[in-house]
Amino acid sequence: MNIRPFTEEDVEIAVPIWNLLNPDWPTSVPEVLDDYRKRDPKYLLQSYVAELDGQLVGVGESDLSVASYHPQKFHLTLYVHPDFHGQGIGKALYEKVLESLKPHNPISARVQVRESSERALRFFGERGFVETKRDWVSVLDVASCDLTPYEGLESTLTSEDLTFTTLGELQTKDLEAFRKFHTLFSEVRLDVPRAEPATPISYEFFLDNIINAPDFDGRMFLVALDGEDYIGFTGMYPFGDTKALDQWLTGVKRDYRKRNIALALKIQAIRFAKENSYISIRTDNDSTNVGMLAINDKLGFKRGAANLSLLKEF
Repeated sequence: MNIRPFTEEDVEIAVPIWNLLNPDWPTSVPEVLDDYRKRDPKYLLQSYVAELDGQLVGVGESDLSVASYHPQKFHLTLYVHPDFHGQGIGKALYEKVLESLKPHNPISARVQVRESSERALRFFGERGFVETKRDWVSVLDVASCDLTPYEGLESTLTSEDLTFTTLGELQTKDLEAFRKFHTLFSEVRLDVPRAEPATPISYEFFLDNIINAPDFDGRMFLVALDGEDYIGFTGMYPFGDTKALDQWLTGVKRDYRKRNIALALKIQAIRFAKENSYISIRTDNDSTNVGMLAINDKLGFKRGAANLSLLKEF
């Protein structure tokens, strides 16, 4: 077995391994390459691959979060092709990644593990990781979702002088559309429960990594307005080359909550999915986010195994 630094040439092999292990959360080669090439060195990324007889069989990496930045708090990702489980490859990658952290005086490391993954839970539990956060993963079957009970909701909100459109439409009319959207995004994300405190995301990073992401589609970002003020949104991305959507974030400004605006935005997102032959919409929410979980339940999202955030403090 050989462990060496990850290179861009490894992406073509690493992505299929990831997708094999995460069929409900696939990625694509263009997405991964885009992330690597755009990454600010400030957000340190250290990646390694394990080779067995010259064949790439696993990946281990550490990185610093953009959304919750702290120079000594790391996030770890570790995955090994299932044909090679039980051969010490994951252990070797984990030890290499931890060794690479030492010069940076780490305070802590986090991993995301599915509740249903007994192997991963046992692996990290044996190494001192403990659960600190739980997110419910919910999936909506688009075809079976009945929107008729909500037919009057959008007209009710329109009568209250609210309007709904897409970010794609807004950008054709307003040169400041992306900047206004970034301001809204920056406000509502502060109220999203997270494992570590939120840190600011610059407008430049937002443009480069969200708006200019290879899978961004302005039609999939629905925006609620009060006059010219951006007051709420929901955004979606396609999962790789599948007909599934990831509902990335839904949020409404505090002064406009409890008016069913978030519900209306999610209904519009479902309608878009129906009209464009998408099969499913997936989202995840913190177990304490009672309001959004209630909306998802009402619309027919079905909860599956949770994603667990596990923490190791050094």
